[in-house]
Amino acid sequence: MKKLEIAARDQTPLIILDKENSIFEIRGYSYPDEALEFYSEIIDWFKEYIKNPNTETKLILDLIYVNSTSIKFINEILKKLDELFLTGKTVAIEWLYMADDEDMQQLGSVLKDFHKVPVTVSVKKNSKENGKQKMF
Repeated sequence: MKKLEIAARDQTPLIILDKENSIFEIRGYSYPDEALEFYSEIIDWFKEYIKNPNTETKLILDLIYVNSTSIKFINEILKKLDELFLTGKTVAIEWLYMADDEDMQQLGSVLKDFHKVPVTVSVKKNSKENGKQKMF
């Protein structure tokens, strides 16, 4: 299965979906003007992935800001992972948020309650690189 990697932009998150190396990440800001266009390729990737998944799947959602339209599409991704989880595969979601961001913490908790796949909602640990704070 082909790796899907999309660089982060001002309004769209970094996407890394790499089955071969078991890296599944969505990080950054998500408020694209054309959310359907942006997320359709990602949702299609997950539709294909669940047909022949890895033994274990862990999706990291490290979003700084997400608009309501993006939440709709992230919810669609999580529904695909629910399907996979219900087949008996090991699936987990890690929802990361900044310590002072109650909105993102609450959103993670709401998604946790809505889905069957286990969702861990935890504070993001900042790392420092070359004296600068690294966001992700």
